[in-house]
Amino acid sequence: MHFLLRLPLPSCVTLLLLIWCDVLMAFPSSSSSSLPKLVLLDRDGVINHDVGSPGVTLPSQLQLTTGAAVAIGRLKRAGCTVVLVTNQSCVGKGIISRTQLTVIHDEMMRQLRLDDADATLDRLYVCTTTTTTEDARRKPNGGMMLEAMKDFQVDAADCVLVGDTWTDLQAAAAANVPLRILVSTGYGVGIMGREARKDKEYIEEVSSLSTSLPESILPFYYIKNLACAVDYLMTR
Repeated sequence: MHFLLRLPLPSCVTLLLLIWCDVLMAFPSSSSSSLPKLVLLDRDGVINHDVGSPGVTLPSQLQLTTGAAVAIGRLKRAGCTVVLVTNQSCVGKGIISRTQLTVIHDEMMRQLRLDDADATLDRLYVCTTTTTTEDARRKPNGGMMLEAMKDFQVDAADCVLVGDTWTDLQAAAAANVPLRILVSTGYGVGIMGREARKDKEYIEEVSSLSTSLPESILPFYYIKNLACAVDYLMTR
């Protein structure tokens, strides 16, 4: 450190600042390091309101859930990769075309960016087959999630799934994603038989539920909506 004493004061201060920046870069904050690297989001009932069967078939039907855009923006600003994993059998059933689905997703992205400029999805994983087709990508199978992990080179342990149905949670379990969140928007409230409480709930036993659910989805967190789920991820 004696050489610092021989430097002019401005140069000495600059050098010390550079050293301190290197130290900060070497030791990232615990809040950012604890965040999942890959966030897997269902669409209907999570990002946008679920309109019931057969799903969103017109761009005008798509409305974001409260705080969804800001929640996604927060994840992106924190350095997370955020992707969509959604079943859209309305295409396989011939109700809408792939082109029409693309227009709907373009509208979703437009609304997200309108509410938060950073609210972007890194990739959209969509399965358009119906329940009558054997498809490893279709939830409750974990194919789309495994595909996303491979594409972004992220281990399952560094992922989180946010969904509103037990098939979302089953798909995450099939892909070995340990952190699974069920939101009470969409079908979540019907599955649980009640709204989520103010604080997150850790569900690890079927006996604690008022409805019968597959044990394979346990454990999971039950949280109000996507915005609250991101609050939890940011502070855990």
